[in-house]
Amino acid sequence: MRKTRVPQITSAKTWVSIVFLLCAFVISNAGASDLPRVWLETTHGPILLELDDQKAPVTTENFLNYVNSGFYDGKIFHRVISGFVIQSGAYDADLVFHEPTQDTIESEAKNGLFNQPYTIAMGLVGGDVDSAQAQFYINVGNNDHLDADYTVFGTVIAGQASVERISKLRTIGEDVPLEAPRIKRAVQVEKYPLMPLHTGSWYNVETSGTGFNIEITHDASTESGPLAIVYWYDFSAGEQIWLTGVKDFEWGNHMVTVDLLTAESPVNNADFRQPPEGSAFTTWGTLTIEFLSCTEGLLTFDSPTIGSSVVSVTRLSTPVGESCESL
Repeated sequence: MRKTRVPQITSAKTWVSIVFLLCAFVISNAGASDLPRVWLETTHGPILLELDDQKAPVTTENFLNYVNSGFYDGKIFHRVISGFVIQSGAYDADLVFHEPTQDTIESEAKNGLFNQPYTIAMGLVGGDVDSAQAQFYINVGNNDHLDADYTVFGTVIAGQASVERISKLRTIGEDVPLEAPRIKRAVQVEKYPLMPLHTGSWYNVETSGTGFNIEITHDASTESGPLAIVYWYDFSAGEQIWLTGVKDFEWGNHMVTVDLLTAESPVNNADFRQPPEGSAFTTWGTLTIEFLSCTEGLLTFDSPTIGSSVVSVTRLSTPVGESCESL
């Protein structure tokens, strides 16, 4: 198997470095930033990267070109070493090698960024410091022995748990995972993107009886892109109100506006918990869905009958097998 080189492990990670870096991540994630971000949706959970286009402009531009061309979609993490790195950007799920589509770039290894846990850097070919192309790796350990040659150009600001899950997979041969984790999509984003992990139940902490079921899913009917599906449950004068809507959007968007439909209630006195038939619905207004994190969101509604307002929501449930750990 052809691989872009990352040297073998020659130093152990230190707890001091890890604690310092994790504190830096919290500060970085909490504050506003104009640095470009990339969301990697993997089969082992999302990874949100923030790239330093100030200290590594050439490397950042190269990486974003690959992201925006769709080159990384479907690629696997073909090299996994616990406590060291996870590496991707070359092979698909059938272990077919994909040639890079851009020329090699000059090294920016002396930019003051270091190979510390949860940083992203470019791989090299044959030890040439100016040979980086498409392959990249995410540091799992404190790999300061790589600093002289390997260009660091960003950090994982959310999804460290996803990185750890991948790093602990069983491997064979040349550190190839038995079941290689796959990058479903790599998307440049501005804020916190709408992702399948946001699927679940959400509630308004200020209003008893108000809740939302939201699903962020791929449109299986057309294979054209994602859908946001929302059900809003509320009460008015003691009666159940049903609001629902569906809207397509682009992966990477951080908000989507859904046209909501409603129906007079009660529709079925025998069981008010059952939603009404589709023909009973009429236009109610719009609902804009935006998430601030894995667990918090803002839902802004605009209705000609009840006006406009913003509802702060908190996660109540997550998709089966998923969690918001480190997100």
